[in-house]
Amino acid sequence: MRAMQVHTGRRGGEVTVSDTRGDTLLHRVGRSVLRAFRPADEVLAAVAAGQALQRPITTGRRIVVTGPRDEVGRSTLAALLAMTFAHYRRDRVLAVDAAAGTGTLASRLGVRPRVSLGDLVDTAIGAGGFDDVEPHLAGVRERLWVLPSERANSRGGRLGDHTYSGTVLPLTRFFGLTLVNCGSDMFDGINRAAMLSAHAYVMVESATREGAASMSQVIDRMVAVGNRASVERTLVVFVAGAARADAGFDFAATAERIRNNGAEVTRVGYDRHLAETTAIDPRRLAESTHTAVTRAAGEALRLSM
Repeated sequence: MRAMQVHTGRRGGEVTVSDTRGDTLLHRVGRSVLRAFRPADEVLAAVAAGQALQRPITTGRRIVVTGPRDEVGRSTLAALLAMTFAHYRRDRVLAVDAAAGTGTLASRLGVRPRVSLGDLVDTAIGAGGFDDVEPHLAGVRERLWVLPSERANSRGGRLGDHTYSGTVLPLTRFFGLTLVNCGSDMFDGINRAAMLSAHAYVMVESATREGAASMSQVIDRMVAVGNRASVERTLVVFVAGAARADAGFDFAATAERIRNNGAEVTRVGYDRHLAETTAIDPRRLAESTHTAVTRAAGEALRLSM
């Protein structure tokens, strides 16, 4: 497998990006041949998805990306959503990694920032204008910035809820959309504070029988404790992390059960590029991945309104 070296972001470093494409060569050739014969409703659906992402907003929206378990593609989906919003919209987008110590979100976005969320604790960076804030962030591409937490433990201890209220919230006023990638413990410190201030939630799980059972339990528990309002602002995304699908995973039945509790449900299939690279190159994603992520981003934005 070949790889290419790229420099991404105004404050980023050198990162390695796999040149593996999400679609096979045969699939890409066939798609090119058939593109002129695409059904009209398929073309209109793609246009409608883009328009949904461009809807105007009057105040900044905060969308939390979380899930009951780690290592299920949460940071990957957060990065994909951030890229999608920045591509379609004309306002600024901020991606914040609140999963302390991982640095995964920044890596997926292809940058190596010099400053992390943990470094900015007790720093009044939201007091001035955006020109004062920008040096503390890592530029990914036009209209997209990231603030990671890869050195969040440098001061010792976890990031608490004061980190969110004192550092993240003041930043969000400069952005039309803020995505916060949280850890799996939704009731711990900064994760809990992010959940409480969110306008919508994207909950990520693996597209497996185990993932279906785990997510169903979480949604059921939220409803049981009287948190249906949050459930109704939640998009559940099942992500396929392996080329060989779990034959026992029944997406239709799982989605129906979760929708009956008030949440929305979608899925993102396996993508060879995502599986074999650290930094994501949107040009190398499978067409089905583009379609699924665009749909998920539009739904998350709708729920946040």
